[in-house]
Amino acid sequence: MPQVHGRLVVCGEGDLSAALRAQAAHLGLLASGQVEFRGYVLPAQLRELTRQATVGVMLLENQGLSYYYSLANKFFDYLHAGIPQVVIDFPEYRALNEQYEVADLIADLEPATVAAALNRLLPGGDAAHYHQLALNCRQARAQLSWQHEEARLLALYREVVG
Repeated sequence: MPQVHGRLVVCGEGDLSAALRAQAAHLGLLASGQVEFRGYVLPAQLRELTRQATVGVMLLENQGLSYYYSLANKFFDYLHAGIPQVVIDFPEYRALNEQYEVADLIADLEPATVAAALNRLLPGGDAAHYHQLALNCRQARAQLSWQHEEARLLALYREVVG
């Protein structure tokens, strides 16, 4: 975050929360307000915070096949809010991004790599690219929705049941 020209809001808690808070405090990022930890937030509050975001962040370490082939809910939360995001280049995210181009994929979690990707999408970065990704998000959300998937699932059930 010291290399990023923006502010990070972290919602939720996990096994790394205490260490991340300590590291942010050590770097002076809490005192400066560049990083804020909100802890647990209610779903309605999380939706509102997501709508206010400029860039979404979906970064996972490859800790096994379940992570590597996962699709996190927040990927779709950002997409439905029309928010471009920085995403780790795992196969499922790559496949969706090849079809809809809603995110910038990064190959590794090195601080310089993450910072460069975030700065490209934050104000002062590549505004035309940001706006294209945001437009793509708004267009993709009709296809990547429960309503669309529900129709496909019901059709499948009708085929199976006959």
